[in-house]
Amino acid sequence: MGRNDELIDLVAELQVLDRVPRMGYLLRGVSEPESVAEHNFHVLFLVFALGRQIPGLDLRRAFELALVHDLAEVRTGDLPKVAERYFEAGSKPTAERAVLEELLGPLADPGLALHDEYRAAATPEARLVKACDKLQLMLKIHVYERWGATGLGEFWRNPDNFPDYGFAPVRELFDALRRRHEESQR
Repeated sequence: MGRNDELIDLVAELQVLDRVPRMGYLLRGVSEPESVAEHNFHVLFLVFALGRQIPGLDLRRAFELALVHDLAEVRTGDLPKVAERYFEAGSKPTAERAVLEELLGPLADPGLALHDEYRAAATPEARLVKACDKLQLMLKIHVYERWGATGLGEFWRNPDNFPDYGFAPVRELFDALRRRHEESQR
């Protein structure tokens, strides 16, 4: 695969995201895990629902950040956290940026700037998307467990899976989710 020089090439290639599974779930025995496209939709919805509760947040910018945050995975696949230790430090973000330079083609200028903003988490909008990314992860874990999946307890024990980035609406949902999880464990 090379550079997408026309918009039709980009949008056609992105159709594959609904076939790219979230690998962390597969590695833990979830037989039909969500796709990267499904994950992206749920993150976008969380940004929509929570972003309007945050004064001064540029919701449109947050939507744009959420849209691009995992696009590189159409070519790299979804690399689970456990795989990162096998790569040189910084190689994953470098590879993702290289993918986006080719993938985004005619949308490279705005897309790469959005990707860089998301990675840096220097704006409230980027931090909200990062928080929603983790919130969606934990919501999906909760749903999979309700559907009978086992072996996902490590996600609940990892404090890195609960970053609220200082946003009260995010913290409230994390707290509600943890309460539901604890109730389900009784």
